[in-house]
Amino acid sequence: MPDGLVWIDLHDPTRDEEQAVERMLGIEVPTKDEMAEIEESSRLYEEDGALVMTAVLVQATGRTQPGRTQVTFVLTRRCLVTVRYADPLPFRAFEARQAKSSDAHLSSETVFGALLESVLERIADLLEATETEIGEVSTAIFYGDEDVRKAEERSTVLRHLLVRLGRKNRLLAIIRESLLSLNRLVLFARPGAPWIQDAALQRLESVERDIRSLSEYEARTEAEIAYLQDATLGLINIEQNTIIKVFSIAAVLFLPPTLVGTIYGMNFEHMPELSWRIGYPMALVMMVVSAVVPYWWFRRKGWL
Repeated sequence: MPDGLVWIDLHDPTRDEEQAVERMLGIEVPTKDEMAEIEESSRLYEEDGALVMTAVLVQATGRTQPGRTQVTFVLTRRCLVTVRYADPLPFRAFEARQAKSSDAHLSSETVFGALLESVLERIADLLEATETEIGEVSTAIFYGDEDVRKAEERSTVLRHLLVRLGRKNRLLAIIRESLLSLNRLVLFARPGAPWIQDAALQRLESVERDIRSLSEYEARTEAEIAYLQDATLGLINIEQNTIIKVFSIAAVLFLPPTLVGTIYGMNFEHMPELSWRIGYPMALVMMVVSAVVPYWWFRRKGWL
């Protein structure tokens, strides 16, 4: 291994690149299929003194659909190897900072800790952006009545807000999985590598505290989203019930006039009203009165 080499980043590696690193380190690099396994024994294990740890990171956020990607950290005394088949933002941010940094005293464990900090910074940014959008959705749900007059438009807005909440809930699910995998990774790495210096151990302890605080923040945000989803569904049901109520009352209002029209629309031979000169206007008056009286009654009871 060349002197001074502390980090090997295998980004979408070929089989030849994997074999070259394996010959250099004397251990096997996990394949993409092995990285996707969910058993803890497959994600966290020790091989010939090296710690092999796989974590789940958030990938492709923003305008695209959020997803998850696996990143494997192979931590040895002399070198850190990362294996990834995506390009998450924390890695690009870390590389940009290191390009501007003049720190020449890097080790495998310091690079490992710095990468974890970069990942947590990205998760914190995502949680802050999610909280901001949730605030906007909450304002639109509970303070948007003056902007939307028609019930149909109101229901459309609520359905759109429900979709936004569902998307944020999916993002939080990936963040929760990522924080869980990172917490297990740190708990495995701290006692698993006896060569790690005290400064690096303290850095990992700080990372562990950050993971706990972000997990609590994520849980609170998830509860807020659940509340807003329930509230949105309740308001949609109220809007639909209001529409059904209008149709029900309209049917009741038109039922008496329909009954009058049906009676006087029969063509039996012996009907005294057939010869009345005022029969037609009388039927019209009866239909109007039979509609107005229920309408007045509903208004008096506050049902309209």
